[in-house]
Amino acid sequence: MLLNVNTVVPPITVKGDRSKFVLFDACRLASQLQNSSDKGVNWKLVSDVWIEMLTYTASRCSAHDHARQLGQGGELLTHVWLLMAHFGLTEQFQISRGHARARLSVR
Repeated sequence: MLLNVNTVVPPITVKGDRSKFVLFDACRLASQLQNSSDKGVNWKLVSDVWIEMLTYTASRCSAHDHARQLGQGGELLTHVWLLMAHFGLTEQFQISRGHARARLSVR
């Protein structure tokens, strides 16, 4: 059924940036996977979708929930969240004003 949806005109051109129709994106992804004969391209598409889903979900959980999970050994989303925090990709650790500085003291 996903492959039968006409995906030529994206909803953003009809509704503008208010279009949040996720099912249409799923139809476009299914069409791209079906039409691609290169397995490398298929794996790249699937991995990009998984990375997007993991980072979106990890960033939506609260820091308190992640800390509680770490106390129990953690779970995949918690480790993804920690990696995102380490690389400055989470909103909780963004420095919006001034300059971030680290001081190294050598004795």
